[in-house]
Amino acid sequence: MFKLNNIPFLVVLGAAPLTLIGGGCAGDAAAPNGVCVLDAAVDCTAAPIAGTTPQDAGLIGYSCTGKARPDEAAHYSEEVPQGYVCADRGANADGKQTYCCSPHVTTCALDPAIPCVGTEAGFQCRGSSRPDALNAALNCENGLRDGDYIDYCCTGQAQPPHCTVAGNCGEVLQGFNCPAGVTPKNEDLGANESRADYYRFFCPVPTPTPSGKVFQYCCYMPLPPMEGYSCYQDTAVPGCAAGRFGFACYGFDKPNEDYPPMNCPDPGFSGTSAEGYPATLYCCDFRKDLSPNP
Repeated sequence: MFKLNNIPFLVVLGAAPLTLIGGGCAGDAAAPNGVCVLDAAVDCTAAPIAGTTPQDAGLIGYSCTGKARPDEAAHYSEEVPQGYVCADRGANADGKQTYCCSPHVTTCALDPAIPCVGTEAGFQCRGSSRPDALNAALNCENGLRDGDYIDYCCTGQAQPPHCTVAGNCGEVLQGFNCPAGVTPKNEDLGANESRADYYRFFCPVPTPTPSGKVFQYCCYMPLPPMEGYSCYQDTAVPGCAAGRFGFACYGFDKPNEDYPPMNCPDPGFSGTSAEGYPATLYCCDFRKDLSPNP
């Protein structure tokens, strides 16, 4: 992929010589995998914050045939990913897949080898910029570190109801308001979600609001746990009161041994984790005086 007059174009390899696709014009030959063309009819507005009115995000629209994507020509230069970041927007009336792409090459690259599910596409990035910080039409999960890189699974498709950031949990804990049955995820952090790629993410049993339709979580984001930790978050520990942190431990550790800010006065009891495995379950309280957060 390269730019002509500052507009990204795709070079498509087919049986015939190289064909330039751009500005809605294409040659006679089509690559077996399909082709992508600029398409101003694609709606590339995006809401910078969930629930707000979509607006122009400076993205460029494409429509593609076959399995082609506008960002599939990504490469690495001196071990730094180089590629456009595109959000899938579904099929148009002609049955072509549409995409909204970043206007410039970024330090993220499309990586089909990343094991994403559903409509999600994998991107590998280097540095603190997440794919959804480079393309507001994307929604990305928490990044997973892979050596010097961070891998993400992202989609431009509509997402189910999720949580919104709330500022009612003090200076240490991160607050969220969530619909019933929805647990906060790292990607709900919005503009601050790059923190989620470097920190763990733990939430307590939720506290219902007076309406009963929204639930409040005050979550804490510790530094990566020590090697060999065996206790994991479980927001459904039986008998664990709202606002307390539930844990399922698979080894001999107690939650406060893996996460020092936790105070666990209640003895653990045998049960089943949220994933369905036998574990020792605990209810703990957060000790703000020992918080590792910067």
